[in-house]
Amino acid sequence: MPEKVAEYIALPSPERRVPEVCERTQRLYEEGRTVAIYAPDASLAAELDTALWTFQQQSFIPHVRLEEADEPLLEPVVIFSDERGDPAAGVLFIVTDEPLPPWFTHFGHIYDFAPTYAEEPRQAARERFAACKEAGYRMRFIKADG
Repeated sequence: MPEKVAEYIALPSPERRVPEVCERTQRLYEEGRTVAIYAPDASLAAELDTALWTFQQQSFIPHVRLEEADEPLLEPVVIFSDERGDPAAGVLFIVTDEPLPPWFTHFGHIYDFAPTYAEEPRQAARERFAACKEAGYRMRFIKADG
């Protein structure tokens, strides 16, 4: 069984979350990886959708919002807001301050955020970190790019 990895990105401000997702998703896409972005907040999902089209002028990341997708899914990046998810994707971004959904263990590689700017989201991230560790993920803590 392949090793499962959860990487927690130190987030210095809430404004860095969407750019971090976009930058890392672009790298993963360029590596040929498939990405599922879990953003249960509808406005944040819409912001991510727009940002993936516009965050860099010279790049294009083919993506779709799951609720607007045709079957079968052809895009390598899927944004979703509910429990359906895309377990076929190799990487999962958690873009919420809520507890992890029960299906998170379907993914071999997870990116989440460790907010360093406020105690409330930091505590929620600690709980998600503990859930990943308990589920057998190898844990990594990394700095934000920006």
